[in-house]
Amino acid sequence: MNAIRCILISLFVLTSLVMSAQRRITPVEVPDKDTPAVVTDTVSTGKPASVVEMTDMSGHTVLVDTISGVEYRDTILTQAPKLVYPRFESVSIGVNVWDPLMRCFGQKYGLIGFWGELSIHNWIKPVVEIGLGQADMTPDNGNYTYKSSVAPYFKIGLNYNFLYNSDPAYSVYAGLRYGISNFSFEATDVTLDQSYWGDDVTFNVPSQRATVGYIEAAIGLKVMIFKNIYLGWDVRMHTIAHKSNLIYGEPWYIPGYGTRTSSFSASLSVSYTLPLHKRVPAVIDAEQ
Repeated sequence: MNAIRCILISLFVLTSLVMSAQRRITPVEVPDKDTPAVVTDTVSTGKPASVVEMTDMSGHTVLVDTISGVEYRDTILTQAPKLVYPRFESVSIGVNVWDPLMRCFGQKYGLIGFWGELSIHNWIKPVVEIGLGQADMTPDNGNYTYKSSVAPYFKIGLNYNFLYNSDPAYSVYAGLRYGISNFSFEATDVTLDQSYWGDDVTFNVPSQRATVGYIEAAIGLKVMIFKNIYLGWDVRMHTIAHKSNLIYGEPWYIPGYGTRTSSFSASLSVSYTLPLHKRVPAVIDAEQ
């Protein structure tokens, strides 16, 4: 009995010690109301303390982790390139003399085109173009003559100047345009060789009227050769967007587009630019 009593007393003591240990509370010091709360750099800045802001060679703000070396661009901190020219920088008018020159070397299609352009910040340049086209061509050793009456064409689009913060005396640009023309065409003196059966057969394909719309992409450059007088060159690639349904075949030549046998054409323009403000040399901030 004494042994059992000792065991029970021992269990009671151990149980009391365990419960006392579980109920023990570590005291926590209450901060003074006048003491400002300490906030870590991660909370206050939204990024770890090891991440710092730097400026790369292009002038963009980037974040660099000084521990891992990882670099990434913060789109919120990134600033748009500074534009050094006013919104409405200049107005230009020009004439495309490519087709008249090519006609001097034997080209049998195309006439002339005129265009106008508004320069916004010397950067984005909406452009409109109007011109005339015509064709009268007989292929070498050909058996027909293709004729297209004098017809107008219209284009609207814009140019993007890659050197928008540079001197407006020169520019390198890419452009996109939509063009449309309504014209009539015909094929005359179409000759079919009938030597096996007898005399050749000659006939005419009736005149047809077509409306053709097309998309045109261009890349070129423009430089000032005299005060406010510019010379520009560009190469254009185009594709037909829509056209009329025709009965007697498709047109060989489209005003403003060129021939359907080639997806490329060119232009050579002489233009006059009227500045809408007093031009001063562009000063580019090295930190931008």
